[in-house]
Amino acid sequence: MSKLIRGIAGISLTFFFAIASCSSNETEDVNLNEEEQVEEVEVIEDEEEVVEEIPRLLDNENLFYTAVSNSNYNKNLVTDYGADIVFSTDDSVKLQEAIDDVSANGGGILTIPEGNFSFDDIHLKSNVHIQIDENTVIRPTDRNDTKNYSIFHLGIKNQLPIENISITSINGNRFKVDFTQANNPNVQVVNCNKVTNFLISDIMVDDFYTKFSVVTMGGDDYNNLYQFPENGIVKNIHVENAHYGYGTVQTQSAANILFKDLSGVGGATLRLETGFTGLNNLQVVGEPRVGGLDKIVGRNISCTNGNSAVMVSPHAMHNGVVDIEGVTAISAGFAVRIESGFISNKYDQTIGLTQGTFEFVYVKDVKATYGENAELKSKHFGWYPAEIADPSTESSYDDAITIGPSIAAILADANYTCTAGEQTVYVQEPIEATGFLYQEAIVPEEFINTDCEN
Repeated sequence: MSKLIRGIAGISLTFFFAIASCSSNETEDVNLNEEEQVEEVEVIEDEEEVVEEIPRLLDNENLFYTAVSNSNYNKNLVTDYGADIVFSTDDSVKLQEAIDDVSANGGGILTIPEGNFSFDDIHLKSNVHIQIDENTVIRPTDRNDTKNYSIFHLGIKNQLPIENISITSINGNRFKVDFTQANNPNVQVVNCNKVTNFLISDIMVDDFYTKFSVVTMGGDDYNNLYQFPENGIVKNIHVENAHYGYGTVQTQSAANILFKDLSGVGGATLRLETGFTGLNNLQVVGEPRVGGLDKIVGRNISCTNGNSAVMVSPHAMHNGVVDIEGVTAISAGFAVRIESGFISNKYDQTIGLTQGTFEFVYVKDVKATYGENAELKSKHFGWYPAEIADPSTESSYDDAITIGPSIAAILADANYTCTAGEQTVYVQEPIEATGFLYQEAIVPEEFINTDCEN
């Protein structure tokens, strides 16, 4: 049976399905307590009013990142460290020297002024805040190998965890990162691992279907604990020409992170997908989750000519809470994909892995506009209505990817629908699907009338 949810703004129809609960993360709660996390709404069922708590996550930036007052050891990369402002010069050594110097002196602001710079494999240090001029363009340096690499690393393997860092523009307008000239496409702008209390914002990326998302989040062992990004904000980032399998952000492990004002052309803008083989193989049946996702908030996420604006896919991980509001898709396969858990053949088949879940998923305010330049794979074709033929146009960069019509606003194709009579995933109006002549807003249609009590 469907339910009506009355929120602060009035009454709206809610489509929902439920997923299994998971074990708690081994990490302790970060910045948020249960009272702060719950927004009480009224659920109207069969015209009888009952009150049910839906554990919404708040999106106040102060709950995710705290600006720490550092010393006034503020420096300029060009005037204080002699960096060049032309692409042909590799200034990685000078930027690393500047970061090390600012951190060693208690922290402060390191300004990268207007100019053209080439960097790679830069290691951020605690209490260093990088501010970049909006007219600056950064390229990765030329490589003589095909190894994976990043322009900025936040907490890398075999080094100490870091805290209290930021990478932003000076005035809030985006600076540019140019991947179009990279001779090794296995690159990401920011790779986050062992980092706490961080802000990444104001980035415009000119991509050409490189291997990774702009910002990636994973984890690493330190002092016999698996540590990963906690307490952070990632916002105001846009990417052009993202690869289908990547996008603006991909998260493997993270807790208490706000993703806000993210957009992309191509790919999946906010990819909440815990599929890394090494991470899934760390899970031990009956033990607390190692890594994974919890307390993830997304606001104002959009995608054009890609696969989806938001993707939720647990693989064999049992993740925590996700709260998404404000999703826009134009000529994308879907605005939101909520996928089934599964055990990949790549994972260790001897450790008792089970199909993954999310503890709670809430999605509200989704807008999808039909178009015919969506990025798809053949596994999606079964969701097309009979009136639309399967597309056959290959993408320009990967023949496994097909360009074709949008499918639906929301794909709610999870195999963790109901558990113990409880609903744990909500999709709440408004849901706007414009230009879809033959398709419902949510597929499969059965989810609209899911009854978890029977």
